[in-house]
Amino acid sequence: MSEIKPERELDPKRKWILLGIPLCIVMGFLELDRAIGGNNRSWLYVFEWPFFGLFIYYMYWKLSQPQEEFDDVDDPRRQLEE
Repeated sequence: MSEIKPERELDPKRKWILLGIPLCIVMGFLELDRAIGGNNRSWLYVFEWPFFGLFIYYMYWKLSQPQEEFDDVDDPRRQLEE
């Protein structure tokens, strides 16, 4: 008998890369168009949306790194004062 393999699930963190970064790029170009059209406040968003995209990528990278196990053996225990 052949074993049915479950469908490969998308890493929950990866969906933010696939959805968030393209959204930030599109919003950056949209705000650039608005800024060129005369809306002065949009110049702030022209630089803010790419920053959001870089932040999403950085957090994805940071959360994908292996983490060391937490070891509190050497930490002194707190004493409760009575």
